[in-house]
Amino acid sequence: MRIERRGLLWSGCVAAFCAAALLALWKMDRLAETAAPETGARPPKPGNAGGRGSAGVAQVLAVCNRGGSARQIQQAIEFLDTAARTRMPLGAGPRQALTGAIGRGPPAGMAEGAWAHLFNSACNALAVGRRPAAEGPLLGMLEGIARGDRRLVLRLYALQHLGRHYPGADPAAQRRLRGMVQAMLADPDSPVAGTALVLWREWQEDAPPGAVSALERSRAMAADPARPVDVRVTALHAAGDDPGVLDLARAIARDRAQPVILRKAALNLVGRHGGRGDRALLRECSRQSARLAQAGGPAARAVEDRLAGVPPPVLHPY
Repeated sequence: MRIERRGLLWSGCVAAFCAAALLALWKMDRLAETAAPETGARPPKPGNAGGRGSAGVAQVLAVCNRGGSARQIQQAIEFLDTAARTRMPLGAGPRQALTGAIGRGPPAGMAEGAWAHLFNSACNALAVGRRPAAEGPLLGMLEGIARGDRRLVLRLYALQHLGRHYPGADPAAQRRLRGMVQAMLADPDSPVAGTALVLWREWQEDAPPGAVSALERSRAMAADPARPVDVRVTALHAAGDDPGVLDLARAIARDRAQPVILRKAALNLVGRHGGRGDRALLRECSRQSARLAQAGGPAARAVEDRLAGVPPPVLHPY
């Protein structure tokens, strides 16, 4: 996983959820218009948790527990992002304190977007130098948020970070997490089922014998009109590397009753796996609207390149 200033970045499989996360981070930027006056202080430079970095940890904890101005919040985020990017491990005490602070939720008056940004950056920093013996509280905190926090963006972040910690978890924790993800997949109203599906695909090799394959789950969720449309889009992308989803992608792409964003995702997959017989479908969909042409045009060019023996460009999911 790549870490950048704006937080944890995931693959295109969860592109449908990015709008919610970006909205939260946009709110963070808007804080500058209404926040308390800036102090003008410079953010502490990360060094190590027991040296120069201790000042940064203290500042982060102060912001998590009591809040602060927009500048103070941004400084805390910058410290955490730099700690993650430079692989600066936090000591046992700071890890415990930071885990507890973000698990308690935002202090009074902090905007939800700012808290989501701070939460994600803190989780990135906590992933550095993690030790199995200290994982219990962090996993428990993330699991609790993933299961039922009222803030959707936090639930999505928590699930993503659980995916990062899953390989190092003990067998009992892994079984519990797989059970949680299966319950999310089984709930037709779950707004996090798409991200849960991405995790299930990653954890498929640990599934018990006879379990429904990730491809079958992806197909079923993408085809289910009762599912939220963003979950259906994510389900299509989660199966995007498997040509076995092509027939479903064709059916969704040509169905005018389907949401446009879902049809665009289907056109993307037709472009990735389709052939000569898909030319007419791609042309017809592209003529129907400018939005469909955004996906249909590149998909058609990818098919033509493949037929000509030219490596097609990477098609970005919609």
